[in-house]
Amino acid sequence: MAETVGPRIVSAASGVEGNEELSRLKKDIESYRELILPLNKVIEWEQSYYPAVLVGVITLMFSIVWYLEPSVLTTFCLLGVIVCATDFAVPILSAQFLRGEWTAVQERQFEAICIRLLNAKHHFTNIRRTLLILKHDKPKVYLLVMMGAFSLLAWLGSLIDNLLLTYLLVVGFALVPGLRKHGIMQKFVAKVMDKISSFRSTAPAEKLPQQPKMKAN
Repeated sequence: MAETVGPRIVSAASGVEGNEELSRLKKDIESYRELILPLNKVIEWEQSYYPAVLVGVITLMFSIVWYLEPSVLTTFCLLGVIVCATDFAVPILSAQFLRGEWTAVQERQFEAICIRLLNAKHHFTNIRRTLLILKHDKPKVYLLVMMGAFSLLAWLGSLIDNLLLTYLLVVGFALVPGLRKHGIMQKFVAKVMDKISSFRSTAPAEKLPQQPKMKAN
């Protein structure tokens, strides 16, 4: 059996269950693998101009929506049409034009992508489980956290145009894989943590009353 090179699955499940889940995911998206590999190169910025291409495509799509000004229902229906057409056409086009000799290197890259997708799924599952535990153990804290988060989002939505806010969120999520791949996000988080640590260390400490010195006899 060939050795798997790439990230490990972050899951509370056993190794056998993790391997079965990975195998199911690989089988489910196998017909898209010829398209997933080049797309993964774009979102991970393997070329220096890929971030500009990524932001440019997203900007073009949102510019079309902004120009046409469709209703919310029309927008979701058009998204559904695009998703259905893509789901139908991509496997057929991949089999006709993109299907070639599948190498071991491509298989390892494809498996690494699947593992990252499973890791993202497990992270969201852990967040949901944490919220459920918080709701069960500390319902008042859960209520304050959720009400505060939704109130903050509602306040931001009232300040910023909805389409612009959606555009910024989509661009941000699209750039996350490249930022992580090139270590930019890790450096930013490290700088923020250093600033917080330095702020705590430079905060004026509370002076304790000095004890009077005893004179020697």
